[in-house]
Amino acid sequence: MSPTAQHHYSGMVPGFLQGTYAEAELAIDLAALAARAGARVLTAAAEHIDVPGRGVDAGGTRLPFDILSLDVGAAPAGLDVPGARDRAVAIRPMRAAVALRAQIDALAAPARRGPVRVTVVGGGAGGVEIALAVQRRIRAAGTRPEVSLVEAATDVLPGYAPQVRRRAMAILAQRGIAMSTGSAVSAVDAGAVRLANGTRGVADLVVWLAGATGPALLADTGLPLDARGFLLVGPTLRAVDGAPVWAAGDCATLADYPATPKAGVYAVRQGPVLARNLRAAVGQGVPAPYVPQRTFLSLLNTADGKALLRWHQVVSHSRTAWWLKDRIDRRFVRRYRAPA
Repeated sequence: MSPTAQHHYSGMVPGFLQGTYAEAELAIDLAALAARAGARVLTAAAEHIDVPGRGVDAGGTRLPFDILSLDVGAAPAGLDVPGARDRAVAIRPMRAAVALRAQIDALAAPARRGPVRVTVVGGGAGGVEIALAVQRRIRAAGTRPEVSLVEAATDVLPGYAPQVRRRAMAILAQRGIAMSTGSAVSAVDAGAVRLANGTRGVADLVVWLAGATGPALLADTGLPLDARGFLLVGPTLRAVDGAPVWAAGDCATLADYPATPKAGVYAVRQGPVLARNLRAAVGQGVPAPYVPQRTFLSLLNTADGKALLRWHQVVSHSRTAWWLKDRIDRRFVRRYRAPA
């Protein structure tokens, strides 16, 4: 079940925004993928999960289930900030990223006088990549960009090692992106962003990437959730209360490893374990535990033909790192496409 007939690989969205990729290069045809696996796709958004009644309501239809598997991602956090929901734009789902690129192009039209002022709220990996991608697209249109990055923590890339944070901040500074750290957004006004420290910045466009929270779909299910609204799962990725519900990706929190980052590399590793355990739940084989890796290869697109690489203690910013990221991303999408 999916609200759209295509899935778009999020790791390539910054490249799409800056103009390196066409939308089709990110897209995976879900119907074709399901057909290869002997499954069917219902193109509809899930509206309600009735765990006791063993059913999911979607598109005016109730789908009964014996076991349920969820990979519905996360929702943007912080949209309760005054003005954020109505005036800021997100980049997920993909139609939002397509709309954002169109907004940027309209703002950066050749007839414009003066700079295009964009504020990106959230200095995590996505925020850094999007700020750099947006700046590149505006500049490529022949218009002057003024991009600001706002992060409530004291540094961008919170959770990364200090040497990665320093390198990222140096790249942002070299590109002329203003950074405001240590104060959260208190309101999004028409044409401006206000911070909790009292400062106010003018913005023609506000892009919201201020973290993640659990999807609304889980809120009234009675399933065990963590403090942020994510489904709590055990080692086999099954809900910790024993309900016949399994989950992977950003919508789930591992009860034994609650600090595991909401990053796609973990979802990819969870996939084969989830598949095995769903089969085991219907009597085919035995379940296996999922143990998250301690670290992962991080490659951030810096929108200049380079990428910022972090692998264990190695940190670099190079064209080779971008070549590696592009190769990995394109290969990932090809894996889920039907052979030509």
